[in-house]
Amino acid sequence: MTVGERIREYRLEKGITQEMLANELYVSTQAVSKWERSISLPDVTLIVKISHILGVSCDALLMDNCDNLNRELNEAIKKAQHICTDDYKKYKKCVGELERTQEKFPRACSLRLALAEAYLKGVDFLDFKDNSYLEKILTNGEYVLKNSDELAEIFRAIQLLCYAYRITGRLERVRELAQQMPSLDISREALIYHSMTGEEYKKGIHSYINKLLDTAENMINVLIYPRENDNVSALFKEIHKEMNK
Repeated sequence: MTVGERIREYRLEKGITQEMLANELYVSTQAVSKWERSISLPDVTLIVKISHILGVSCDALLMDNCDNLNRELNEAIKKAQHICTDDYKKYKKCVGELERTQEKFPRACSLRLALAEAYLKGVDFLDFKDNSYLEKILTNGEYVLKNSDELAEIFRAIQLLCYAYRITGRLERVRELAQQMPSLDISREALIYHSMTGEEYKKGIHSYINKLLDTAENMINVLIYPRENDNVSALFKEIHKEMNK
């Protein structure tokens, strides 16, 4: 029996209608209907409230589904991170599958972030703008920024949003977001070398200096070669290359 089937069973036992349950949870009746028909799943954050309303334990609702849900979510994130861009049809199919998984886990920040990066990888395809991938990057990035408690997710979302907002011309928003990032001297790379000694410390510092030089070179290129006239695709190609260094 699925989570949705259990919700339906316990709901009927309590004499609660789908509309009543939806109102208590501040979701649509259609959402509850989809849960019960196993088309989608309630977000994990709603499980406790659902169990309270139905008068059962969380375990009674989930039983052996927790591991399955986590496995499905992790597999989707991994697929997003390794999405194939060599073949348009495969890419498009994979994006569609990821979007359907997102419908099951609408509040999973890790999946939204992975999906935003998957959208970014589609910049080489002609219908990048037609599919509103840029808008989807912004939507998912802002959601993660607002709802995630993980600093790594928040910082990555800010990075994505800064690049995307730059394309849309919303430079003031880029400045606002950039102010939330750590400064260069307190970054992970700058601090981690305090944990090293001896030869490892020397190699670490050397590696860090090389990264700083690469960053400086990229910024100098921005100044020497203005990009105002570049099209979206060309700029995103360079952005994606810079992000994955």
